[in-house]
Amino acid sequence: MDEFSRELNQLLVSTYRDIGKLEAGMLHSVSGMEVSITELHLLEAIGESRDKGVVICELAQRMDLTPPTVTVAINKLVLKGYVVKTKSTVDKRSVIVTLTRLGKKVNAAHRYFHEQMVRNIEKLLSPAERDGMLRGIQQLNVFFQNALTEMEQKDADDQQPSMQAERM
Repeated sequence: MDEFSRELNQLLVSTYRDIGKLEAGMLHSVSGMEVSITELHLLEAIGESRDKGVVICELAQRMDLTPPTVTVAINKLVLKGYVVKTKSTVDKRSVIVTLTRLGKKVNAAHRYFHEQMVRNIEKLLSPAERDGMLRGIQQLNVFFQNALTEMEQKDADDQQPSMQAERM
């Protein structure tokens, strides 16, 4: 690995880890409880639906998680007092999840954290540096999206022979 590659790798790992630590620390100071990053992102996704709530299956799709994984996480969030579950009046098999007052508080704190983070980074950069940073992060995002798509396609291709063998 050349010097650029080593430094880029170190910066990516360090930045990812530090953002997560800052998010978790900020939330702990606001809520007084430990909230995992996954739980935080679940609260965020639930909060996007406002007060109408979101069905667990839709939440699982949105978060790219399995419904059982989301159900376990939601049950933990219920115990912590961040969300409530109710049966759908339209489809009794569906469970709708909404934020409690505490869940809304944590979600608002999370949004505020991101707003402040972006504002503070913005203050550090000149207009040219901002443009360069956005272009660089956009390219980074495209790289990761393409890598994920390739990985998912490879996983799907790897499962094809076993599915065909099961049919025989």
